[in-house]
Amino acid sequence: MSMHDLTEVQLDRQQLALLNVMGTQQAADADGQWPMWEWVEHKARSFGMANPRDVLDSLPRIGASGSVGLSYGFTMAVPRILREDIRIKLTVAAAWALDEPRYFLGEPFLQVLHHMIALWRSAPRLPNKVTEVSLTSEDLQQALPQMDSRIIRMIPDAFLNEPFMSSSYGKAQDGSWNMEVSRHVMLYEQATDLRGYVSETCRQVHRVLQEADRDFTGGESAPAPSPDSVLHISASRTALLMWLWHQKQQQSPSTPMPNVMDMLLDDAFSVDQGVRFTESEIDRASAYLEQHGLIKGGGTLDQMAGPVLAEITPAGEDCVESYSGDVNGYIRRRDNGAVTFHIATNNGNIAANSTGVTQNTASQAAFDSAQILAAVSLLRQLAPALTPDAAEQQALLVQLSELQTAAEALAPDRVAVRRIMDEVLSTIRGLTHSPDVQRLALEAVEPEFQNP
Repeated sequence: MSMHDLTEVQLDRQQLALLNVMGTQQAADADGQWPMWEWVEHKARSFGMANPRDVLDSLPRIGASGSVGLSYGFTMAVPRILREDIRIKLTVAAAWALDEPRYFLGEPFLQVLHHMIALWRSAPRLPNKVTEVSLTSEDLQQALPQMDSRIIRMIPDAFLNEPFMSSSYGKAQDGSWNMEVSRHVMLYEQATDLRGYVSETCRQVHRVLQEADRDFTGGESAPAPSPDSVLHISASRTALLMWLWHQKQQQSPSTPMPNVMDMLLDDAFSVDQGVRFTESEIDRASAYLEQHGLIKGGGTLDQMAGPVLAEITPAGEDCVESYSGDVNGYIRRRDNGAVTFHIATNNGNIAANSTGVTQNTASQAAFDSAQILAAVSLLRQLAPALTPDAAEQQALLVQLSELQTAAEALAPDRVAVRRIMDEVLSTIRGLTHSPDVQRLALEAVEPEFQNP
């Protein structure tokens, strides 16, 4: 369900009850932790709720309806595969709609936000240096002495749950923290209450999504360009690596790892062929760069394929400085022709006394539905570029739908998933119309399809 403004929606009794279960438990927890989904579901059922997952999925959102893409709702985006140990976190929008979370989460958030606005407004500006503003838990406690210290410890995580408030931060074992103050706090100068904050966030989400559909040169509304899929995916990897290189040059060694999604706010790196990269594309680029050792991650969300917090590695710096950020070129030269065999079963001796060979067996890999679903999503995007034949495209899409259904099952049948993955790979290998696209597709998904 999509809305224009979350403050205009009227939640029903079950939706309010589910949010209250999570909000009141977090407020009561000594460490302010959100409860795991298994507990939430059990608690909701004990109140007579027949299907808590359906209620969770029915909560309104603005923006993207899935777990990837810019959106805002009463909770963080919910992954399609909802494990029992996942913690569903409420946003400030839920704090506005409910009573207890309003005073435990919402009102303190608003106080800290306006303290940050004051810090940003009064920060000195220099002609040759970008303004940097930070806040520590100690400084915040002095500025807001009436605020409960337990709430102060939770502030960085609360800001991380908001679409325009995510900032780099570091946290010590004693709970103290140091957080970067994003310039986006100034969007909320006029938001004097929780309703104003939620409405402004909804407006900003709509603004960003609308701008993504505009012609960046003329500013006029125009049909969305269709970038070359292969070049666009390659460009996303290079852009993210270059952006992380620049972040490292601008920050001190003690600065926390940046959030890779912040790249989308930088027009110098976030647009290719007239189209702004999506969060899904940057997530896949992050996973790819980490897989090849060009970046290292500092944190990954359950619904994401790659690290959300990351920094460039020495190998990544070498790629930027010696190969101008050409990720594919750097990997091809670095690998120097090494061969990778992806083997579903191994009933004999393979590659004895061989060099430059990597063997990955299905028995060694753990079944990972999330990675398979990410590969399915990528192949759907590449299907038109793989073949112009409508019948061939439809055959591939049918196989991908079967694979998605099998991988999303509560107890996936490994044999069935393995069989469908083999059929998909066989189909892709038979589509020779665009060899470069075919190579990219196989390179992207074969590692994910090693799982049994």
